[in-house]
Amino acid sequence: MNQSQYGAFGMSGNNFNQTGGKPPVNNYNFENVRAQQPAPGGPQPSRGKPLGTAARQPQAEARPMTSNRGANFGQKKDPFNSTQNQINLNKPKLETNPEEQFKGMEKEINTLIEQSAIAKLRGNLSECLEKAKEAFNKEKKLRQSKEAQNLAESINADLSYCAALTQACALHANGLHQDALAKYQEIIKCKQYPQAGRLRVNMGNIYFEQKKYPTAIKMYKMALDLIPATSKEMRFKIQKNIGHAQVRQGKEKILEAINTYEQILKSSPDFPTGFNLMICLYFSGIKNKMKDYFVTLLTIEIPGESEEENNENKGTTITDKLREDTKERRREAVHYIVTSAKLIAPLIEDDIIVGYEWILEQLKNSTFPEAETEIEICKAMAHLKKKNIEKSIETLKGLRKKGQINYGSHCYKHLFFAEKYAEIAITYDRYNAKALVNRGNCLYVKNEFLRAKEQYLEAIGVEADCIEALYNLAYVNRKLNMFVESLQALDKLQTIVCIPEVLYQMATLYEMTGNSKQAMKWYLELLNKVPNDPNILARLGSLFAREDDEPQALHYFLESYRILPTNIDTISWLGVYYVKQEMYEKASLYFERAAQVQTRDEKWKLMVASCYRRMGHFQKALGTYQKIYSDYPDNIECLRFLVQLCREMGLPYEEYAGQLRKLEREMEMIEGYQGQDINLINNEEEQIRLPQGDDNPVSFTNNTRRANKQPPPKTNVRQNLEDEQFQDGVEDNFLP
Repeated sequence: MNQSQYGAFGMSGNNFNQTGGKPPVNNYNFENVRAQQPAPGGPQPSRGKPLGTAARQPQAEARPMTSNRGANFGQKKDPFNSTQNQINLNKPKLETNPEEQFKGMEKEINTLIEQSAIAKLRGNLSECLEKAKEAFNKEKKLRQSKEAQNLAESINADLSYCAALTQACALHANGLHQDALAKYQEIIKCKQYPQAGRLRVNMGNIYFEQKKYPTAIKMYKMALDLIPATSKEMRFKIQKNIGHAQVRQGKEKILEAINTYEQILKSSPDFPTGFNLMICLYFSGIKNKMKDYFVTLLTIEIPGESEEENNENKGTTITDKLREDTKERRREAVHYIVTSAKLIAPLIEDDIIVGYEWILEQLKNSTFPEAETEIEICKAMAHLKKKNIEKSIETLKGLRKKGQINYGSHCYKHLFFAEKYAEIAITYDRYNAKALVNRGNCLYVKNEFLRAKEQYLEAIGVEADCIEALYNLAYVNRKLNMFVESLQALDKLQTIVCIPEVLYQMATLYEMTGNSKQAMKWYLELLNKVPNDPNILARLGSLFAREDDEPQALHYFLESYRILPTNIDTISWLGVYYVKQEMYEKASLYFERAAQVQTRDEKWKLMVASCYRRMGHFQKALGTYQKIYSDYPDNIECLRFLVQLCREMGLPYEEYAGQLRKLEREMEMIEGYQGQDINLINNEEEQIRLPQGDDNPVSFTNNTRRANKQPPPKTNVRQNLEDEQFQDGVEDNFLP
């Protein structure tokens, strides 16, 4: 055996070639070794050769045979397989390629980004932020590893952008606005992301949530400049955000919002944008545009709906997600149209009924019969509020004949047979308080107030805390001018249930009886429950004005105007107040708003022109008067001021003076004819009644006849015009 073989037995130190070395003592015992016959044809053992010196050594202690253990002799296992397994275990593992490691890390990052998005959808914002941060940190380490191994060109810029954007969105969702803005700014500044400028939309959304509307608009516009003209949908969405931010800035930017919505509606019309535009027009009081854009709203098509498909689907009952989505879009469209109609109906015409009729005419040519039905019902309710029950019934019966509503018959029966059913209910249960109240209501509608009061009192006797009976009793007492009894009923009612309606009635009764302090007390208590009611604020303002507390009156009128800038009474009071204070510039703003609300009344335009004259802006005043004259050439007041202004400014005025003399002569002739008619009537009877109007008698004495024989006095149109609106004598100091 050589040295390596001995080494296999742990005897590597036995080297016979060492100089001066002696062979070690042989410790093996060969006595028990049996001789075996050699295999046929194999090598034959040598014979007759003497044993070596080691065999002649003295015998030592026997040692077990271990030389065959390395080959697994004497074991049941397959020695070949065991050896092969041992070799496989001792075989070193192959090292993975760095690119494969990087791909595995990218997969992990993508998984974390997806988990963050899913957590956000589920509302788990903390987990969303945690996963986003983990993805961002791993992506950062991945970039650093690639740069360290000179693989910077293999950095996935899209993955870096996605990880950073996911973290920014997660910060925004968790309300960490400053951190989110910093992250967005970091992404935008990175030159590796050429399209990152669009993220200014997200920054604008954050500023919008923080109510920093000018900065939000700035961000939206910067993002809009980066969007190409081909991406129309994206540009329109950003423009919508700009319009929303302009609306939130208040009335100063409302006209800009109108222009923004108009641009969107002309290029890419949709119902939400049209509805927002209608709200802005309502806020600004521009009537003509209200009509135009309501017609535009009716022409907008519903996505996914066509006339052919509607005809095909009329007889089918098959429903799928696409049809359901189309139906939902149609329901939303009808909701927008009906709400817009209710909004503009009181403004587009002087009478709300006329406004509804105009809307119905437009709806007849549209594809929204559902909206037409809703507006017909609104028209019927408007008739009912005006106590015109016959017209209301007629409208509902018309709907019933058309078959557009299935509950018209119920309304019809309710209006005609309510009293009959109330009698049946009382016959069935004599002590039914609700039935007694219903019979009282029927009598109230028939103007039988005393009998109605008896029914309410009987209902209270049956059920002392009957809310309906107490409230209606107070109301009928008010009709009968029994204010003390009405207040007693309301005082008892407000101890049972304190609702705004009761507080309002109490405040109104105190105001009617002249008890301003008590009225203000109840109105203030009512404001705690309905703090944004413009009518209550205006009433408080008028009460404080009656008490000569003008600062408080100004405060409440300004609050009322802020909430409802189309109330003509509020606008007129504010305009007159600033005229009293000689603040004509502010007064002109309110009179201009009044002219926008009541476009057919030239009175407000005359007041605007008068404010210009008071401020010394004679050129503006002249232009305003000339415009009024072109619209209303028969207005004597306007002609008088035109003649006076042209004289003062050295301009020709003969045309205006001639027209003025002509109108004054016509007015004198009309008044003369009226005086002759009155004299003829007075000769026949001493006391007459007006043929139409109030029932109060008008007496004409002999002094009246003598006065009529004199030339009729010239009518001061300006004085009558101003007395119609203002009752405090300010007009004499306002218009010369």
